[in-house]
Amino acid sequence: MANPEPRTNALPNRAGRFCLPPVEEVSEDVISALVLSDEKEKELLRRCWYSHDARWYMAVAQEFGVEAANRLNKRAARALGEAEMRRLVRALGIRAPTTVQELVQVVEAGFRFFVPPPLTQAEFRVVDDRSWEGWMKRCFIYDNIKKAGIGSFYICAALDRIQGWHDALGVPLAEEPPARTCPKIQGGECRPVIAFQSLKA
Repeated sequence: MANPEPRTNALPNRAGRFCLPPVEEVSEDVISALVLSDEKEKELLRRCWYSHDARWYMAVAQEFGVEAANRLNKRAARALGEAEMRRLVRALGIRAPTTVQELVQVVEAGFRFFVPPPLTQAEFRVVDDRSWEGWMKRCFIYDNIKKAGIGSFYICAALDRIQGWHDALGVPLAEEPPARTCPKIQGGECRPVIAFQSLKA
């Protein structure tokens, strides 16, 4: 029995396969439905990126083991943090911070642009002239690792990403971030104090 003709207005291309009709044949209603607001577009891109991030980690863990996945995730997070902060500073047209107050303002901007609510909800405060504290009231990393059931062995790389931000700003941390599991998984709070070397005047 011959295959029935496709019940669609698709057109055969040069290879004989069927493809969608040219854009001019699509109704205005369909075209208008394919447009997102700026905020929805940014949210979609962020969620797609973090879906990739999670799947990358799990693929490495399944192929090479959890230890390798954690080690490479920390390394990648630091490199990502440095790249994205350089781009943010360039886009904003700002200079490197010279006071801890300015530094915290830039960190707050980083959270606002890269991981805004509802992904994270955080508060920041200056501890002294060489450290600041971040209180993670809500964290998408915690939500995702809890959902995936990997909290017992997942080493959080959020501080490595922050370290990358500091690298980009020319304000290196006082010491390497510790390899630690999520404190929220253990029933505690996530309130790391970030100590750094002296700021450049």
